[in-house]
Amino acid sequence: MVLSPMAVTQLRAEDTDEVTRSLGLSGEDVAAVPHSPRPASLIAENVTVIDADEIARLNAHTVADVLQTVPGVQVDLLQTPGNVVLYDILGSTNRHVLVQIDGVPQNFVSSDNIAHIGSIPVQMIERIEIIKGAASAAWGSSLGGVINIVTKLPAQDTPATGLASASIGKNATTDLRAEVSGTVERLGYYLTGGKLFSDGLIPRNDVDLNHGFGKLSYDFLNGGRAILAVDARDADMSLSESSLRDFWETGTARYLNGYFSVQYPLAERLSLEVNARGGKRSTAHVVGHFVATPNPFMHATAREVYQGYEAALNWGDASRGLKAGVEYEQTDVQQREFILPIPDFNIDKTLTRYSTYLSGTYTIGKLSVLPGARFDRFNLLDDALSGTLGATYRLTDNTLLRGYAAYGYSMPLISNYGSMDGQVPHKLQQIRTVQAGIESTAIPYLWLKVMLFDNEVWNIQTIDRYNVLHRDEQSREGVDMEWRTSSLYGFMLSGGYTFTDARNKKTGEQLSGGESGPRHAVKGALTYQNEEIGLTSVLTANYSDWNLATPGADSTAMFLDLHVTQKLAPSSDRSPELFFSVRNLLDTKLYQYNFRPAAPRWFEFGGRLRF
Repeated sequence: MVLSPMAVTQLRAEDTDEVTRSLGLSGEDVAAVPHSPRPASLIAENVTVIDADEIARLNAHTVADVLQTVPGVQVDLLQTPGNVVLYDILGSTNRHVLVQIDGVPQNFVSSDNIAHIGSIPVQMIERIEIIKGAASAAWGSSLGGVINIVTKLPAQDTPATGLASASIGKNATTDLRAEVSGTVERLGYYLTGGKLFSDGLIPRNDVDLNHGFGKLSYDFLNGGRAILAVDARDADMSLSESSLRDFWETGTARYLNGYFSVQYPLAERLSLEVNARGGKRSTAHVVGHFVATPNPFMHATAREVYQGYEAALNWGDASRGLKAGVEYEQTDVQQREFILPIPDFNIDKTLTRYSTYLSGTYTIGKLSVLPGARFDRFNLLDDALSGTLGATYRLTDNTLLRGYAAYGYSMPLISNYGSMDGQVPHKLQQIRTVQAGIESTAIPYLWLKVMLFDNEVWNIQTIDRYNVLHRDEQSREGVDMEWRTSSLYGFMLSGGYTFTDARNKKTGEQLSGGESGPRHAVKGALTYQNEEIGLTSVLTANYSDWNLATPGADSTAMFLDLHVTQKLAPSSDRSPELFFSVRNLLDTKLYQYNFRPAAPRWFEFGGRLRF
């Protein structure tokens, strides 16, 4: 069994640095990860990168479609594209994972800190960087990891180029999108928009997602750059229907984000970064009975208006350098429950955060030491001090050792449920972690990465069926593996395996998959690419054992997806393309609850036209 496909380019061991290619990079290119611009060989954390070409080969609609192919990341409730999904990274649930688009956070701090990755379209994405493990020293609230989405830059050397794409599948599942991009002198632009619609691949699971994204960039003569961007998304969803329990659910998720950033060189080895962001996000959840009470019996909403500012200085280079920065963020939160008499649900609060951080790299020969520290001061929460100490060691030309230890946190509930009496400061959810492993191409035609992890997490907030708050302690140990073969006659195998042993720290009891993700997970792909005839195909496999204790749950499953793309003019970079996908090829059943099954087997056809 094997992982989702990485790059499918022809790889030749004699002229390709496979160790650095683990991040989709080569040579001395640096990863554009905010607070940590380093070559792949100088990153101590466990990181996987998925680029735009791979996203296109998967015929993905949203970020959720992409993440289900990444080892160490588990996605549940894969129903209609664009709908709500749950996810975790190495056993850390979605509320402990920070999601950002170009540095703009997507998490709802008032709704259990969850980001709706199912409503983030992929057309605007250049790459997705997944940091698997605590990263608070660089990113703030990210106990379980970071999903960092980097959007496309304007196309260079042309005043206008673009793409139009359309697909149709089962139950009117339709994805329409277009983009146009170009650069005139030093001013560049990128615009994209689209609509994702479906009547629902399971009953009452329909989706109507409209989205638009725009970016302007200006390159200064001395090498600096300014970027202005706006992101708007509007999703209406029916979440589920149950004849057994006789209820229905609907939801909405709306985002309007904007940011302005400047990167400006002050001297040969010194540069300044300044960023400003702001916007609003809102969500609603409505539940009702079919027979007993045709009208809704619950109507909950959350609305957040936020603004943030950041400034940082970079000194040195990737091998020896420092980065120091300060940050301010304010989020105005409003929650309402219009039907249920729950006074604690209705809140009007303002959460402010003042932050300062420092990170560095120091390289001596084959050894690189990577320290980092961050301090966050909140008005509603405890102060947070985060730290990390990592190292990489190039054992040989084709083998790299890496590891790090970190202390970090994630945001708790900030509603009145988030404290025992509604008055005391809310306790942060915290983690101590150690990860270490090896990355190597010592075996001919094979790239391999193995990372061991040991996490201790406490102050995990859970609310039982009686609305009583508990703070749990957990331990999570395991291994995360990825491997990939070189291309042979156009074929390439890639794979990954993740084992997570998650337990209640106080009782020693093993946790179910609903609390910590699957115990065993295997992902893989067989990729075939023939550039001469313009054919690309990817068969992905996803096996997971969720170990669910929920009555009626069917928690062990194997999913197979097939994606095929054919260029009509193989020799042309702008050739029209036809594609089709068969998802859930085996028509596998997976239930977290008996009224929320995964989508059955479904087909999709479409085409792309470049101009």
